[in-house]
Order: sequence, then structure tokens, then C-alpha cells
Amino acid sequence: MRNQLYLAAGTCFFAAVAFGFAPWALALAAGTVLITFNFWSLAKFGQHLAYMRKGAVVSLLIRFYGRLILSGLALYGLIVFGECSIYALLAGLSTVVVNAIFWGVAGLRQKVKEA
Repeated sequence: MRNQLYLAAGTCFFAAVAFGFAPWALALAAGTVLITFNFWSLAKFGQHLAYMRKGAVVSLLIRFYGRLILSGLALYGLIVFGECSIYALLAGLSTVVVNAIFWGVAGLRQKVKEA
């Protein structure tokens, strides 16, 4: 989660400095902030879910579909009312994938002892 926050802050800073406050840069930052919020919500709920004894599946499904609906509404608002670039939003949303790839590569580079 920490790496995703750094990546989000870096992306927003880069978009603001390199492109100014162009509409493309703001859409990139909006996509990055949206996916970071989703990732943070999933991480916090995953920690809570590990200790739940009853109702974990129902709670997981409600949170998943709630996040999905809210993300869809946010994207709809950004595209329709905010007139954001779809490609910039997709680039911002893909930062979580970049984070996962870097995390996986870093994990592969460490020496792992087998039991």
C-alpha cells in the first residue's frame, strides 16, 4: 500500500509539473487517486476480513459490489461531466498494475529459502 501511495503521489506530481494543469494531466491524476482509494479500501478490509468468523463472504461481496458501483459512478462522472480523457483515466487506473509488477519483481529478486 505504501508503494501505491508513493506511486500515486509521484504520478500526480509528475502530471502537474510536466504537463501543467492540462486536462490530460488532471484525468491521469484522477484515475490514479481513484484506483489508490480502491486499493487502500481493499487492503484495509482484507486485514479485517482475516479475523471475521461469520458472514465474511456476504460482507466481502457487499464491499466488492459497493466499491464497484462507486468506482463506476466516479468514472461516469469524470467522463461525462468532467469530460476527462478516457486514455488518461486508463493510464491512471493502471498504476496499481505497475505497482503489482514492481512488487512481484522485487519479490523474485530476493533469495527465498525452501522449507
